[in-house]
Amino acid sequence: MARRRARLTQRELAERVGCRQATVARWERGDRQPAFQDVQEVVGACGLQLDAHLLSEDRSWWPQIALQMERTPAQRVRALAPRGDLPDVMAVLDALAETGEWGIVIGEVAGALHGWPLVLSDRTVEVCAPERPSVPILGGGRATGAGKYELPSGGRLSIVEVPSGTSGYEDLARGAESVNVDGKKVRVAGLLDLLRIADASPEPGARRHALAYQAVLNVQRAQAEPKPVDDRSDGQKIEAWLSEQVPAA
Repeated sequence: MARRRARLTQRELAERVGCRQATVARWERGDRQPAFQDVQEVVGACGLQLDAHLLSEDRSWWPQIALQMERTPAQRVRALAPRGDLPDVMAVLDALAETGEWGIVIGEVAGALHGWPLVLSDRTVEVCAPERPSVPILGGGRATGAGKYELPSGGRLSIVEVPSGTSGYEDLARGAESVNVDGKKVRVAGLLDLLRIADASPEPGARRHALAYQAVLNVQRAQAEPKPVDDRSDGQKIEAWLSEQVPAA
């Protein structure tokens, strides 16, 4: 996140911190865990400052995220969109699917498509795109402000050319994912890029969005971890469970 916010290549960052490009690549892939001092040096080399806090562990979102992960991307949006806004949001996603490679969904709707737990605040779909949409993309929609459009369905499209913490469309395109929404492909920014945008954004609510993206990443990692094999018999499992229960007063 720090390197891409600073618009550096892995080789350029390696030169600044005095290590090999392969070392930076292994850090970013998670193949090698950097020391905390290394992290501080990397952040400083990117012209940023690391701000660390001790917080109480909060897994309150985890059950809802786990439930969202069991749903399809379209079902995730349907579960989080206010009832009256749902047709509008889905209509915008449908229109975007018709554009192919034109734009990349970011913001709240992207979070919902990935499985975050936050209810959408309105029917606006934020998109990072290199240029303004053409008339066919809008389907007869109209401009309502700088980079803002309303489709005939009532859905709203907000174009962000350079989201916070990024260098624009090409930057996000490298990590974008093709998501199946009701049988149509929509390009959506990757979770780490969404976290990068929220982390750099001065907008109200950005901190909460960053925590939600991080929670989704944490649930994904927890689900990917190998589960220990429990070879106890059913009777032994029941006895163990009973021994942990607190007798009623």
